[in-house]
Amino acid sequence: MGVVIYTNDDTKFMVGNYVLMTGKIDTPPSNPDTTYILRTDKFTQKDVEAWLPYIGNRLVVCTEKPPVITGKIQDSVIIDEWATRTGRSYLNDVMAMLSWKDRLRVWYAIQDLPIPYALAFLRQNRDDITLWRRIAQANMELPDDYVRAIFAYGITPSHEKTKWPKKKKDIEDVPHPFRQTDKYWKEIIEGNDSVANEIRDKVDEIPKHMKKTKVGVNEWI
Repeated sequence: MGVVIYTNDDTKFMVGNYVLMTGKIDTPPSNPDTTYILRTDKFTQKDVEAWLPYIGNRLVVCTEKPPVITGKIQDSVIIDEWATRTGRSYLNDVMAMLSWKDRLRVWYAIQDLPIPYALAFLRQNRDDITLWRRIAQANMELPDDYVRAIFAYGITPSHEKTKWPKKKKDIEDVPHPFRQTDKYWKEIIEGNDSVANEIRDKVDEIPKHMKKTKVGVNEWI
């Protein structure tokens, strides 16, 4: 049993062996090496349920508006484009990438998944060094399809709870004469008014926690 893909643009599926049909299915979609494309606005959930057992690879239904799909067959139906019109959430694509056992279905499902978005979730959920080496070799060097192929076929599916990416903390610029790696520069400034005054004289932007006006300093004569 294959998958049904609803889309409003079937041209990207016209690769390799494909059969184009208009209005109704006139060729049994059973060949596992062929993509079957049907252009119609009348392919309902009942049609999906009737044809799904006979689909050998994928049936692409090109229509203006997809039907509402409910029940168990949801796992065998992919809605390709419509969510992008209203600020698409890619969370379902991420869940598919991390947990679905049928990796061919994953490949079809993640075609629009942004690479940086996928990587953010992978960093929190996978520490497979072999996987990350493959990604490093392909990312930024080869077309995105190669990276998505790694997402689809290089990830071992798991039903463990998905961890969300952690928000990076804003890194505060350390003022001169301190180095970015100095841990206690704030404590030094708070405890030494002369150092704080030196910073006020030399830097263009004073750290947020510092007062802008100089502080009087008592010095030994």
